[in-house]
Amino acid sequence: MKDNPVNLGWVGVRGYGKRFWDSIKGSPLCHVTACFHPNTQVVDEAAKRMGCCPFTEFEDLINCKEVDAVILTVPNEFHFDYSKRALEAGKHVLVEKPLTNTLVEAKKLMKLAGGKSLVLMVSHNYRKNDFLVRLKEELERGKIGKPVAAEFNVGHGGGLKFKPDKWRFHKEKCPGGPLNMLGTHMIDASNYLFGNVTKVNGIVKNLYAETTAEDMSLIQLVYQSGVVANITNLYNSVSTEFINVYGTEGALRFSRWPKTGLWFQSKDIDCDCAPYEPLVYRENNTAEEIFEDFIRAIQDDCDHLDNIHDAVETVRIMEEALKL
Repeated sequence: MKDNPVNLGWVGVRGYGKRFWDSIKGSPLCHVTACFHPNTQVVDEAAKRMGCCPFTEFEDLINCKEVDAVILTVPNEFHFDYSKRALEAGKHVLVEKPLTNTLVEAKKLMKLAGGKSLVLMVSHNYRKNDFLVRLKEELERGKIGKPVAAEFNVGHGGGLKFKPDKWRFHKEKCPGGPLNMLGTHMIDASNYLFGNVTKVNGIVKNLYAETTAEDMSLIQLVYQSGVVANITNLYNSVSTEFINVYGTEGALRFSRWPKTGLWFQSKDIDCDCAPYEPLVYRENNTAEEIFEDFIRAIQDDCDHLDNIHDAVETVRIMEEALKL
C-alpha cells in the first residue's frame, strides 16, 4: 500500500487521545475511518469532530474492512487485550507506552505481530525530542569524553490528587505509578543513549499518596559499557524535567524549568565550574513523528522491529524494578 493513505480506527477519543488526533489530523498520510468509545454520546461527538464512523463495540471497529490500522490511546490495563484482538483481526497497531504492564504479555504481542507480518509499534515518542537527539549526537562525537553516569528526573504532584475513579489510582491497573507513566519514557530514552542494561537497582513505593499505586520511583540502570543511569520519577512532589549526562571531559545538561535549554559544561577550571555553553536544537512535535514512523512502516514495509524490541526491553526493566 505504498503511498496510499492508511485508513485508521481511532480508539481513545478523549484526553490524550483527542490531543494526539489534534496533532496529526492534517497529515496526508492517513484518514481516520472509524472511532470507538463505549458511550454513544461520547463516540458520536468524536465521530462528528473527526469525520468518521462511530462504533460503540471494539469488535465492530476491528472487523471493519475499511480499517487498516488501529491507534490505541487507552488506559494501560487495556493495552494487551485491545492490541491482541486488533492484531488477530489483521490490523496494524500503534499503542501508547508502555506496551503492556507485564513482560509475558509484551512478548506475546511481539510474537503475534511477527507471525502475522503486521506492524506493532509503541508510542515511545520522548526519544524523538530534538534535544535528546542532539544530546546523543554530541555523545557520539565525544563532546564530553567517555560517558560516566546520567540522571533523568521527570515528575509532578499529580499522584496526590488521584481519586479512586481514576485508573492511575489503582496498582493493578497502573503498577509502579510514576515508573509506569513517566519512567518508561525515561528508561527508553536512557537505553537510546547508552545501549544494553545489565543490572537494575532501586526502589518503587507509595510514601504519601492515598492511591494503591506507588507514588515514587527511584531506579538505577547499569549498562554494559559501565555507565550508570539514575532515573527518578515522583508523583508526590513538584514538577520537574531534567537530564544530566556526565563524562570524563564535561557534561551535557537539559532542563525544562525554570529555563528551557540544552547546555554543554566543559571540564572544571581548576576546581571551579566552567561556563555553560548553550546548544541549539528545535522544538518538535514528537507525537507526530512517531505516528509518521508508524504509517511509513505500513506503507513502505520498512524495518520497524527496533521500536518493538526496545518497547519490550522497557517493560522488562519496569517489571524487574517492581520486583526489587
